[in-house]
Amino acid sequence: MGGAYGRGVVYERGQHVGYSNLTQGTVGVQAGGQTFSELLVFETKAALDRFKAGQFGSPADASAVVLTSGAGTQANFVDGVAVVVQPLSGVMVEAAIGGQKFTYQAT
Repeated sequence: MGGAYGRGVVYERGQHVGYSNLTQGTVGVQAGGQTFSELLVFETKAALDRFKAGQFGSPADASAVVLTSGAGTQANFVDGVAVVVQPLSGVMVEAAIGGQKFTYQAT
């Protein structure tokens, strides 16, 4: 079993509007540890409103674009949200399933 927690800042049209907490759980074969940065980009106001209302989670089958140093990439929107992950440090090897849950707190 594995888990993760993080706290981030929510911006809407360049203005700081709140904070978000991320919790993640996984089950499967896994070894190591890592830190990462995750960016959620909302394609529409409706998608951001769903996030603020607590109606957004990242299920086990969701995909994220993983950035590597010096590489450009194109993120795809799924249900109005694109997820971009940049590993910061550590090494993780896993064959696991899990999901992420986000909570939003307005400033």
